[in-house]
Amino acid sequence: MNCLKAIAILTIALSLSACVTVTESRFSKKADANKAAESYVALGVAYMTQGNMPMARQKLDRALELEPDNLSAHSAMATYWLERGEEPLAAKEFKIALDLDDDHSPSNYHYGRYLMVYKRDERACDYLIKAASDVNYSARDLANEALGKCWLIQDKSSQAIDAFEKAWTLNADSSVASYNLATIYFKRKRIDIALRWFKRFEDSFKAGNLKHSAASLKLGWRLAKASRNKNRADNFAFKLKKRFPKSLEYKLISSHQ
Repeated sequence: MNCLKAIAILTIALSLSACVTVTESRFSKKADANKAAESYVALGVAYMTQGNMPMARQKLDRALELEPDNLSAHSAMATYWLERGEEPLAAKEFKIALDLDDDHSPSNYHYGRYLMVYKRDERACDYLIKAASDVNYSARDLANEALGKCWLIQDKSSQAIDAFEKAWTLNADSSVASYNLATIYFKRKRIDIALRWFKRFEDSFKAGNLKHSAASLKLGWRLAKASRNKNRADNFAFKLKKRFPKSLEYKLISSHQ
């Protein structure tokens, strides 16, 4: 798992109202504990995104000193421990957060992803469902993306389609949703639908400044072959050879040309 991406997601998921550029001099003994704690969480998350883990730990510890039951702080600390490779400590922080409030969407989302990625635990989908169903959760699109992946791991493609379509409805620039939907429909031999989703996947590049991976180029090639578009198939094969000449995807394509 790309931990920096997870941290970037955390910045959104925690729905912090405080600005990450806030300075410690603004805090005083009379400052509201909750607001101060949330501000320290924001600082801690900001330091994590910069890769400054010692400062991140310092700010998150300070947040928990000010407010030991702060849900955002425990969720952020769990992600901190995952970044440090300390899974037992991460699991402990997730448990604390969910014991405090089992409906806390950020905690359900991050714990669900933890169970899915690290443990391949079927319970992951249950936690992700709670986050994905919260209409007030600011990272609901991300929760639905994760839920779709969770259903795919369990070979439940119909449920995965529902989750990915919801994610795309919430965020039409979701490359995760459009790519996975194109893949699912290709496997179902619904080439017409798969092509539509693949086009949306490529359209999302403009919004996210993304580039094709070897896997997505291979999917584009397979869709072009299935729709008898030789020029487009050749174009995908060329890009794959140029960018990923040693990839398994290119080896598979070159053996079928």
